[in-house]
Amino acid sequence: MKILNHFIPVFTEQLESTVAYYESLANRSMDRTWDIPEAGLSLATVYPYVIVSGSPDAMEPAKSLRAVVYVDSMNELKEELKKQNTLIIRDQYGPIGPSIFVQHPDGSFIEYVEPVQATV
Repeated sequence: MKILNHFIPVFTEQLESTVAYYESLANRSMDRTWDIPEAGLSLATVYPYVIVSGSPDAMEPAKSLRAVVYVDSMNELKEELKKQNTLIIRDQYGPIGPSIFVQHPDGSFIEYVEPVQATV
């Protein structure tokens, strides 16, 4: 399994102004935007940031997220995590591809994604 990319989460109630700020800071345009209606969240990426927006209540469960890591093989990652007795909190298929939320032994909460798109 290889790590392909990573994103740093940023939490805000003001998606548009926060995206504009990070576009200016990173000197690049927003990569993409999508909604997760069941969670009440809207997201956008301005590499290397993933901007998460919603009400304070909607964002509360996500605020412990430390990073989003793209990998080339979810199956290999799951096998390694199982060997290490690492806790998978949630296993799902999201808008980018299969993803898992993992709590590492040090307490870090990280989302791993295997993107289905060719470009990462």
